[in-house]
Amino acid sequence: MSPMTDISPYRQSPNVLASHYEDASVGLKLLLTGHVQQALPDIARDAYSEHWQYVSKYGHECFDLQFDQSLRIRDAFAHLIHSKSHQIALASSIHELFIRFLSCLDITRRRRIITTSDEHPSILRQLVALKKQGVELVVLDSQPAATVTERLADALTDDTAAVCVSTVNHVTGQRIDDLDVLIERCHQREIELFVDAYLSVNVLDFNLQDNGLKQAFVAGGGAKYCQMGDGVCFMHVPPHRNLSPTITGWYGVFDLALDSPAKEPLIYADIVASRFDGSTKDTLPHFRAEKVFEFFKNQGLNQALLQAINQHQISVLLKTFHDQDFDPDMISAFAEENNVGSFVAFRTSHSQRLQAQLRDIGVICDNRGDFIRFGPAPYLSDEQLTDAIIALKETVSMIKK
Repeated sequence: MSPMTDISPYRQSPNVLASHYEDASVGLKLLLTGHVQQALPDIARDAYSEHWQYVSKYGHECFDLQFDQSLRIRDAFAHLIHSKSHQIALASSIHELFIRFLSCLDITRRRRIITTSDEHPSILRQLVALKKQGVELVVLDSQPAATVTERLADALTDDTAAVCVSTVNHVTGQRIDDLDVLIERCHQREIELFVDAYLSVNVLDFNLQDNGLKQAFVAGGGAKYCQMGDGVCFMHVPPHRNLSPTITGWYGVFDLALDSPAKEPLIYADIVASRFDGSTKDTLPHFRAEKVFEFFKNQGLNQALLQAINQHQISVLLKTFHDQDFDPDMISAFAEENNVGSFVAFRTSHSQRLQAQLRDIGVICDNRGDFIRFGPAPYLSDEQLTDAIIALKETVSMIKK
């Protein structure tokens, strides 16, 4: 292993990063919700006072300063996924970006949208709701995960407007591969592809170039592996496209001081990604994001290192699970290491009860349906991960009695 990916300081107890998360007490708790919400480093606290200074001291001029800061956030997210700053739209949630994406589709001409059964509710709930407006929604079974992209591609028809899929199954943690093949098939039929990459960005070896997704809409955000908290999400908008979202806020046109945002015909910004920016938003999350981006850079937490740490942690969780010889009638590992994305899901009909009892003894995880999910984070040591699985074994044994 090269020095760039030497993970030994992150395996030891205490983890070398733990001292940077004292407010979250990551060295004292077993926080296995890395796939939902990771702890924020202590440095993010400074963002609150800086934001207060901006909004209280500069009055209306704070907007110019905040737009400049947003540009820095665009640059940072673009760097993470190998996009370009002018192709990055920002919003407070994936849902906001998704509905603006949907509003670009010509549903009067093509009424079919294809997705899978395990998409995040931000996407799947909205698509189900659109059925009331006459959209033909095709929901393919997410299992087996190995054939998802192939089955999505086979389901394409001339009346398909879009395909919506994730890079990692948000329920089971399985990777969804071969999206480069899917985008090519979509491109041939002029079908848009929306990719939810939230569970890949800043934790797996994911970027637009290597995954062949420059011509897809690719969304992600800060609450999970970027450790920025809620309120800052992004979407890569494909280049060389003349797209005009119907759901458009006053940020969709510039210069705001010179142009009338609502005059007819509507004027859209020359930078296509800006058309998806929406409207006035709370900029505090951008202040946090800037602090955390700086923290990751100063700590040398690049994507290669973060992936090496994550995949080692996945291996520790699975190995410990198998070594503990769980009763397969009670609980089982749903996917093996070579098919796991960024977190581990265990199948059990007792998921809700197990999650609640684990929380009571200080192991914080979550559950979805018949799955209990363990998501590691780079500030956890091997000892903490092992302790979490041992606690799971004890909890399963108590329920079995």
